[in-house]
Amino acid sequence: MGNGVVYCSILLLLFVKVGPGLSSNIGVDDVLQLPGTEHREDRKHHLHGQMNSDPTSPGVKIFGFLKDIEVGNTRPFYFPHLQDPTSFEFFPEEQIRDIPFSSEALPQLLRFFSFSPDSPQAMAMKQTLELCESEPPKEEVYHCATSLESLLDFAHRVFGSDRITILRSPLVSNSTPPVQNYTVVESKEIWTGKMIPCHYQKYPYAVYSCHFDMVSRNKLFALSLRGDNGDTVNPVFICHLDTSTWDADHIAFRTLGVKPGESEVCHIMPAQDLFLLPK
Repeated sequence: MGNGVVYCSILLLLFVKVGPGLSSNIGVDDVLQLPGTEHREDRKHHLHGQMNSDPTSPGVKIFGFLKDIEVGNTRPFYFPHLQDPTSFEFFPEEQIRDIPFSSEALPQLLRFFSFSPDSPQAMAMKQTLELCESEPPKEEVYHCATSLESLLDFAHRVFGSDRITILRSPLVSNSTPPVQNYTVVESKEIWTGKMIPCHYQKYPYAVYSCHFDMVSRNKLFALSLRGDNGDTVNPVFICHLDTSTWDADHIAFRTLGVKPGESEVCHIMPAQDLFLLPK
C-alpha cells in the first residue's frame, strides 16, 4: 500500500467496488466530524458531532495552524487505523440504482439490510439520509454521491469541466501508532482555487456528502511527515482561512484556543474523505 498523496483522473475508477454484494456492516464508532459533515439542524455552523467532543481526545490532534506545517516543526498528529478500507469504495451504479435512498423509505431499507429499527446501524442510516435531504446554507451547493458517476456528475456541474482530479490522503500502516510526534519534512501548497470536499458517511454502501462553498477561502497542502518511529506519511492538509461565521463552540476552537475569525483553522484530511478539483 503506497503512502503518497493519491491523485486520479476522471478515467480511473478508483472508488468502484467490484464485490458481489452489498454490505450490511456499518461502522458505528465515534468519528470526529469535520466542517461540512454536519446534519440539518447545525450544518450551517459546522457543528454536528462536535459540541460534545472532548478536546483532550486523540482525535483532535488532526487540528492545527499554518505554522504547524512549516518544515522542521515537530508536533503530534492523529492518523486512525481503518479496519476495512474497502467500505469506502463505491459500488457500481447499476448495483444500487434500484435501491431507494430517502428517509421515507427507511423502514423498507432496514428490512432490506436486516437492521432492527433501534439498532446503531439504523440510527447511522437515519442520520445520513437526514443529512443528504437537508437544505444547505444559501452560499453552499450540496450533494450526496452514492456512485462514482454521481460524484463526477456533481463535480462537472460545479466546475463546468469533464476533467476532474480526485485527491485523498493515504491510509497508514496498522503498525503506525495512531498518535505520535511527526516532523514536517516537506510542505507544499497544491491548491487555492475551487474545490469540493467530500466526506464519507455511515451507510451500508459508500455515500459521500460533497459540498461546494461559493464564498469560503481554503488552501490545500501536501505534507510529508516523519514519525518518531521512522514511518513516513503524506497526508492532505486543508486550511480554512476565514472562520468568522463558525460557531464559537466548535471543537477546533476549543482545541486550538482561538475564537471565530481570530485565526485560520487547519486539519489533516482523513483517508476516508476526498477532494474533487478541476483539472
